[in-house]
Amino acid sequence: MLLEANYPDEVQRHFLSYYRDTICAQLGPRPDSNSAKSGVGWDGTPLEYSWELKGSTKSQAVRFVVDLSPLHPADNENPLSMETTQKVVDAMAAKTPGFDDTWVRSLKKWFVYSHLPAEEQKALVKKSGQQTSVILGFDIYPRISAPGGLPVMAKVYFPPCYAAAAKNITRWQAVFQGIQQLPDINSYPNILKSLAVINDFLADKPKEWQSGVRYLATDLVAPGKARMKMYMRCWGDSFDEIWDYYTLGGRIPELDDDKEKFRDLMNLLSGTTYETTAGKQNTTMDPSRYTSATKKLTAIYFSLSAENPTPAPKLCLYPSNFAPTDEVIVQGLDAWLKKYEWHDGGKTIEERVKSVLYVCRFLSCANTSTLLTRRTAHTESLRRRRASSRSLESVGRKIQPRRT
Repeated sequence: MLLEANYPDEVQRHFLSYYRDTICAQLGPRPDSNSAKSGVGWDGTPLEYSWELKGSTKSQAVRFVVDLSPLHPADNENPLSMETTQKVVDAMAAKTPGFDDTWVRSLKKWFVYSHLPAEEQKALVKKSGQQTSVILGFDIYPRISAPGGLPVMAKVYFPPCYAAAAKNITRWQAVFQGIQQLPDINSYPNILKSLAVINDFLADKPKEWQSGVRYLATDLVAPGKARMKMYMRCWGDSFDEIWDYYTLGGRIPELDDDKEKFRDLMNLLSGTTYETTAGKQNTTMDPSRYTSATKKLTAIYFSLSAENPTPAPKLCLYPSNFAPTDEVIVQGLDAWLKKYEWHDGGKTIEERVKSVLYVCRFLSCANTSTLLTRRTAHTESLRRRRASSRSLESVGRKIQPRRT
């Protein structure tokens, strides 16, 4: 993926050495019957990779998330431990420019329950339906800014399910209160204003909607620069329901121009029209999909920052839920990129994915997990940077040969 994104050789060597020696070394042995499943992948795999395609330049970025929870083998004595993850975070402190874990340390105290006795941890795991304590995310930069430094910006994702279960509150309430308890959060009123906008929207919905929060994430940089990012499962399948959530019922301004682009993207990914294929989600996924760690469905991602009083939304689509084949998905994405002049004239996404996943014939594979994320700029300050602040991500993960 780094090669397809045209990363310099030095950056590739430097990062891949770190990835091999630090990340891979912490994943443990090959999974077996004694392993627990991660909350990252459809099938419990602990890694997810993506390309970020920039709308205003030809450059791409590679990103990934990893679950370093004690899964292989499962740690039954301390199942919610984030010790391994903390080792990786601590190792980054001296190598990552601008590293600051002030907010991460505060959120760790709020969301991580590894201090409890083993039986109480197991009870939270059973009630939550997963054993992932936290997830690490990495944006890989195309250059090394300092000798010996890592070309990354890292973030930590906290599942709110354990705090919600322990405190007997909803997952949204766990996130809402977790942000409010951050040190000096009142110094960043725009974050609190954005939080209130989401809270107002959810207050108008059935309480069950508050169970759809999957993660709260923040960057490992100084407060004020760090974003608060939350991932919310959408309780509706129709385009209008998804769009309503994306705009928070019209509470986020400057988004109208993107509505038909979104609709067009979803139609192209489906192979016909989204509305004719979306209905199958109701028959193939039970209601637990809204709280399940591994079942995927359309989600809305909101980014809260110190610069803006309203959340910045992303739409996270999982076309495998409504598209007939991987071929339809990738060709629909390429058609959309060309239609809206996002294609840079080089390889198509289909060609890039085939090149990366050379171990299997992409169009003859089943169980492909594909995520497409579309983000738009909003508010006056962001609108001036609209072209550069849009992104589209395409994620393919764990492809298995189709059985014959």
